[in-house]
Amino acid sequence: MPDRESLFTAVTCIDKPGEESTTARQDLLAVHLEYVETILEQILVAGPLYDDDGETLVGSLFIYRTGDVAGARALLENDPYFEAGFWAEIRFNPFLAAAGTAVGGKTW
Repeated sequence: MPDRESLFTAVTCIDKPGEESTTARQDLLAVHLEYVETILEQILVAGPLYDDDGETLVGSLFIYRTGDVAGARALLENDPYFEAGFWAEIRFNPFLAAAGTAVGGKTW
């Protein structure tokens, strides 16, 4: 198991089905983005998730620069999208960036 300092926290948020979630997401986009701007240094990457069609929004993905799930949870809970309550499911997973261009190739 890697030490916590080498981990990030991946957070997958899946929207509740229906127009209500879509409308809330659109209505809150500006304040959500304003909040994201205040924590940019704590985010490795974040953005919307789409259905297989590449057009229908189905959720959000955040990878926070912390292996501390409680810290990541606090960051998410301050987001206006979280406060709106339109996510049906939220998963927090410690994540090790082990391979790819973001880590310069591989870490082993």
